[in-house]
Amino acid sequence: MPSFAVTDNLAWSVSKRPLFFTGNDGTPVVWDEKVAVVRDDTGRGLGVVSPDYETVQNSDLLKLIDPMVQEGLLTVENMGYLKHGAKVFAQAKINTEFQVIGEDYQAYITLLNGHTGNASVAIGTTATRVVCGNTFAMAYRDVSEKYRHNTGVNERVLESTAVLDYVNGAMKTYSQYVEKLATTPCSGSQFKSAIGLIYGKDTEKMRDSFVAQLNDLFYNGKGNEGRTYYDALNSVTEYASNYSRKTESGRFQYANFGTGAKVNLRAMSVLTELAAV
Repeated sequence: MPSFAVTDNLAWSVSKRPLFFTGNDGTPVVWDEKVAVVRDDTGRGLGVVSPDYETVQNSDLLKLIDPMVQEGLLTVENMGYLKHGAKVFAQAKINTEFQVIGEDYQAYITLLNGHTGNASVAIGTTATRVVCGNTFAMAYRDVSEKYRHNTGVNERVLESTAVLDYVNGAMKTYSQYVEKLATTPCSGSQFKSAIGLIYGKDTEKMRDSFVAQLNDLFYNGKGNEGRTYYDALNSVTEYASNYSRKTESGRFQYANFGTGAKVNLRAMSVLTELAAV
């Protein structure tokens, strides 16, 4: 079974099971302080957690979008897992395209759940430029919600309004940000200064190859011309989505819910502020 897979089947569950160690007399002893999280269909151990860890099943995660899928508002386009099922994800497309500065966009909802104690349930929103397939985090105050796996997590997840809020109006907010970025010129020197602010480090202290790659994406990235703050944003987000890690699973995690997601949000914030000067 691969460690990363895209699949249309997340119809499996996990369960908490006792952990044992060998006692001094050679007999198995239950370790009460920890339990194993096991994938029920394959019997594979996914991680070790505390006994009060509350699992969120894949079926319950998908309930966040099921009603809108049934109504035809969303279409599930991408589901899968990382690390043999330790993390699962689902991405649903909003079935109505919208335009920003003359470009077609498609909005997506991304759901992520971890079964091993080191990843919360996360609800993220993304938008994709149809012209180039560049995915990035939405510039919206509640761009993502995260829920730790403690008591009551299932109730909190199912009560979330993040998906509905996004479908109902977040794209309007996003469009306003992008319109401003796309109509404000950004020079090469301004882009270099922006990189330092976005990544929190002077470019002179960054790897030359990293700065050079971002600079190349600013001028030559998909759909970019090196002219506006919008090109600057897309250089950062394209790096996160396509070049940040060696593996597909690593890039997915980094860009959607890892450090890259935070960098993308900071890029939107920094560049919007610079464009307003």
